[in-house]
Amino acid sequence: MSFKGWNMVSIAVLMEFSVIGFTFYCYPLMFDSLEKELGATQAQLSGALSLFFICSAAASIFLGRLLDKYSVKNIMLIGGVIFSCGLISIAYVQSVFYLLLIYATFIAIGGPALGNLSVTKLVANWFETKAGVALGIAAIGISFSGVILPILVDPLISAIGWRNVYLVFAAIVLLLLLPIIYFLVINTPEEINQNKDNEINLNQTVSKEDPMPMRDFLKFGKFWFISLAFALQFFSMGGVLLHLIPHASILGFEAVWDFFGFPLKQTVFAYSLAAFGGVVGKIFFGYLIDRMQANRPVMFMMLMQAIGIFGLTMVETFDLFLISCFVFGLGFGGAMVLMSACFLKAFGSHNLGSVRGISAVIIVPVQPLGILIVGQAFDAGYYIQSFLLMGFASILALLISSQISIQQKDYPSLQQQ
Repeated sequence: MSFKGWNMVSIAVLMEFSVIGFTFYCYPLMFDSLEKELGATQAQLSGALSLFFICSAAASIFLGRLLDKYSVKNIMLIGGVIFSCGLISIAYVQSVFYLLLIYATFIAIGGPALGNLSVTKLVANWFETKAGVALGIAAIGISFSGVILPILVDPLISAIGWRNVYLVFAAIVLLLLLPIIYFLVINTPEEINQNKDNEINLNQTVSKEDPMPMRDFLKFGKFWFISLAFALQFFSMGGVLLHLIPHASILGFEAVWDFFGFPLKQTVFAYSLAAFGGVVGKIFFGYLIDRMQANRPVMFMMLMQAIGIFGLTMVETFDLFLISCFVFGLGFGGAMVLMSACFLKAFGSHNLGSVRGISAVIIVPVQPLGILIVGQAFDAGYYIQSFLLMGFASILALLISSQISIQQKDYPSLQQQ
């Protein structure tokens, strides 16, 4: 029987593509329509994602623990149903209040259960020495959604309306993603008598360790350095990325190109290019984390993000704007991969769901602060200063990440070398 681990990675790519794409990357494309129909401000629309991050952090504590104890497959199925209910509800929303409520409940619970939290655990169940590369490939779905979906969804909104677009999203979850999970997801290699990484090891035994009590993670310095560094990274990334399209519009980059018969706005192309930088970053940093001490690729990733953000505040031509978008994407693209790999190598796959859940309480609520700060700054007319703040936050994250220390014994790939 062929090794099924890479099949799980492929499924993870699809889940990441759909959940992050539908929740995050396509959302700014709806801003004009939501402002007109619901009378929403930029800050209120940013607030929906802020609530999503805060509430998903709370949900992740329980979801992470459930993932370490029970079937990943079953949690993904339940999450898919909840997530699709949220998408359908958004299609019929009539006020900003209910939009915020839906993002804080259905989307905040169903998104992590169907997407990143669950698929990270799934991939970690199948890989150890190749975990960085596997997680990097799995996370490509996040960035590919930013590359592809804005280009496809923007003209679709014009053709069928934003409400029907959300119904299309829900149909994809119910008719495509859920059947794939039900028929193809395998929780662990041991279920079909295979080994992690497809390596033949006569001495390999299945880990029966119970997850560590969640409060015990707080005793480790490496937990705090990883959590605080990535909290600042997501703080700065979210604030800039969500407002990249409005920033491009203010700079006057609003020309419309003919893209194989489809109208393609410069703003959408720049947004997609940042996401494409994320694709490269995920592969690149996933490769590095398997081959060197954790703090080095993390520091490099933070540096790339900072350079990209500062570049966005200084450019005057569209060419330089695109370069800054790509560098920014190259940086933030490695974040999810490196964070998951650091926690995996520091605490083991049997603790990954729990440690990701408890760290979410620190990391996730900080991200909406960045979004809210930049959103308020846009409404007040001083958003460039808020972008600079996000850049300096990335530099602070770089300094904190320099203190991340994981012993060599935690790195199976280095141990074998």
